Amino acid sequence: METPDIVLFFGRFHPIILHLPIGFLVLAFLLELLSRIERFKAYRPAVGLALFLGAASALVAVILGLMLAEGGGYGEELLGLHKWLGIATVVLAIVAYVLYLQRNKQGNPALDKAYVSALSVMILVLMGAGHYGGSLTHGSDYLTQYMPNPLRKLAGLPEKESKEEKLITNLEEAVVYTDIIHPILDSRCVSCHNPDKKKGELMMHTADALLAGGENGDIFVPGDPETSEMLVRVHLPLVDEYHMPPDGKSQLSDDQITLLTWWIEQGASFDKTVAQIEVNEETQLVLNTLLDPNANKTEVEVLLASEVTPADEQLVSNIQQRGVMIMPLAEEVHWLQVNVPRSASADSLMSELGKAAEQITWLDLGNTATTDEALNALPQFKNLTRLHLENTQVTDAGLASIAELPYLEYLNLYGTKVTDEGVQQLAQMKNLRRLYLWQTEVTKQGATQLQEANPSLEINLGVEDWNAVKADSAVALR
Repeated sequence: METPDIVLFFGRFHPIILHLPIGFLVLAFLLELLSRIERFKAYRPAVGLALFLGAASALVAVILGLMLAEGGGYGEELLGLHKWLGIATVVLAIVAYVLYLQRNKQGNPALDKAYVSALSVMILVLMGAGHYGGSLTHGSDYLTQYMPNPLRKLAGLPEKESKEEKLITNLEEAVVYTDIIHPILDSRCVSCHNPDKKKGELMMHTADALLAGGENGDIFVPGDPETSEMLVRVHLPLVDEYHMPPDGKSQLSDDQITLLTWWIEQGASFDKTVAQIEVNEETQLVLNTLLDPNANKTEVEVLLASEVTPADEQLVSNIQQRGVMIMPLAEEVHWLQVNVPRSASADSLMSELGKAAEQITWLDLGNTATTDEALNALPQFKNLTRLHLENTQVTDAGLASIAELPYLEYLNLYGTKVTDEGVQQLAQMKNLRRLYLWQTEVTKQGATQLQEANPSLEINLGVEDWNAVKADSAVALR
């Protein structure tokens, strides 16, 4: 018989209500302890109120919990423990409250002893109910998941594994499901689909569980990713109630979705290796990252993803006092971006900026009186990836220093005096991707020559001139 919607509706209020009895009952226990100290005797009347409110709200929480359980999706063993400990908490809270009233009326030491015993046992049972309730929601290891290894050893638990993703050493011999697919499901899906918490009557912790499917049947169709429920739900809008993982949970990355799609498309085998399955170009790029996380990253991306020691705080403060904007490139990173104002003398600043050269990766000297002489200090800024020199006094002579920057990806020379001959010095900058040369002395022919030497470089001479450069380069490369 299907559970009425009204029952499931009220059941959803269980997680909201359950914290009330926990607070009231713990408060009653603490007040009782304090009231036995002479100076805190005045708290004794409050014990009864807290105990009454705790027992009443616990009863409501249990009723709502029983309604919530009707919706299914929970491991029977854990659910049973949580349910009966919750009921026991209500019974003990009511017993403790009745004994509290009788003790206050009769002043009988035996009643007091029975009352304290019921109150103490109630707290222990409450802790057990809370623990198993948390296990239902967060998994059976939620209390110990982040326990330090020394404490785990004392508790007789195995040491926790490193959080770092394990790289595959031999991709061809890797078993697709075991080494590639299962780790994805384990990190994104198993927390809600396991023996303790079977959302939608679905478990995903083993191959057999995946094959068993959920309340709506099979979750994947071998060879057909487009109709496989598992992927259909992944591609739903994040706000859709059926999107998986749910909003608020860690979502699958594009790479992980690519691998899941590939696995299902190739038959969803549980024992074949990578070498035994056809791999398209897109999937191969993703698989390469399982051998080396930086496989598909540019040198610049690898650089900016790496750690760098923080710049001296006093040095940064001194530079800021000169009107220079210097700040982290992003939150919780030590890479710096620097913007020099028009009023500042870039030539005189370069020496001081050089003391933070290791951390500076974006440097904006645009619209300042920067000269070729100031650029002589550039080679020490070895981690520079973005450089603005628009509307400065830079000429071909300064480009020699720029050419020594190994990671420079963006360069703006708009409105400078650079020429065709000068920009050819940039031809060997393998990481340079965007170059702005509008309103310089560089011609279409010079830009075309430069791009032929570096086909991945995008040169901007202005809309009309740039279209001509692309056309000329395309012809030259045929």
